[in-house]
Amino acid sequence: MLPADFNPALLLLARQYRGSSQSAVATAAGLNQGHYSRIENGLVPEGPSAESVRRIAEALNFPPSFFYLHDGLSGLPLSVHPMNRKKSAVSERALKQIHAELNIRLIHLRRYLRAADLHPELPLLRIDVDEGGGPQEIARGIRRAWGIPDGPVTNLTDHCERAGILIIWCDLEKGIDGVSMSVRDLPPCIFLNRNVPPDRMRFSLAHELGHAIMHRVPTDDIEDEANAFAGELLLPERALHRALIGQRVTLELLARMKAYWRVSMAFILYRSGHLGLISRHQSEYIWKKLSALGWRSREPHETDFPYEQPTVFPRLLRLHSEDLEYDLPSLQSLLHTSTQDLLNIYGNSLGRTKPGLYAVK
Repeated sequence: MLPADFNPALLLLARQYRGSSQSAVATAAGLNQGHYSRIENGLVPEGPSAESVRRIAEALNFPPSFFYLHDGLSGLPLSVHPMNRKKSAVSERALKQIHAELNIRLIHLRRYLRAADLHPELPLLRIDVDEGGGPQEIARGIRRAWGIPDGPVTNLTDHCERAGILIIWCDLEKGIDGVSMSVRDLPPCIFLNRNVPPDRMRFSLAHELGHAIMHRVPTDDIEDEANAFAGELLLPERALHRALIGQRVTLELLARMKAYWRVSMAFILYRSGHLGLISRHQSEYIWKKLSALGWRSREPHETDFPYEQPTVFPRLLRLHSEDLEYDLPSLQSLLHTSTQDLLNIYGNSLGRTKPGLYAVK
């Protein structure tokens, strides 16, 4: 027996997740397009019939129960908001699919968290950019609040998780390295593109952390502000100045600094030039060498450092699979999502494997 209240917002979400048009879904469901449109827009006062919902669910490959959930939807994350991606190659359709997938993940997360109790160990400050003295000063404040000593941030992922942020790896559209979402009834979430090199992923995490701390509404400046925050957090200006005193900037020096600071060679070079710590001539010369070697698009694998693996969200998955002993059909029922979609979203991390107890910190 299905609940009485049909949620048309979830129908729109499911259609956008599939990348389908109203016409295509209506045809596949054997419904008149006008009637389907009224269903999706919540203009059928008594709600759609159970038979119509069954047909639509079959056309979209979603369980009918999905469309009766009471979850609200969150808008596009600030960092992929259209006003901040005017020069992006990411299409409007792709943005809608990203929006849909992230909301489906949040729906899942609400249900995963019912079995866990997360206790942040570090403060997650919310600071207005102007009141906090600008992005760089806010980054310095976060270092102090989180007890990060001078030098590199050893494991930024661990610090974020200890502050109550859920770090989730996923397959994002090319051109989007990370997005952050803050929803009233959930911990802050940062989704990172698993398909980028570790230096880009780590910078993206710092960038999205800046959004989570500093931004509530999109403006023309939030991307620059998040970049400035990430730069000072990962490679403080004073430390960079000390590191470059008496040094001749070469590719070898940049590679050594990359291994130590765990940021890209290109970012070290950019930040050094931006802060006026090396001359324009030096900067242009090294940029030309990076371009000639093809390192501006992908730095050598030999210079890569290990990825920072998230631990909290994977433990949530293992808690259900190995402690609570959920198999795939049980998860399908819990999450109101097809088995194939669960496998597409979470890979082989789902389903009961062997008994075990995992604590979620």
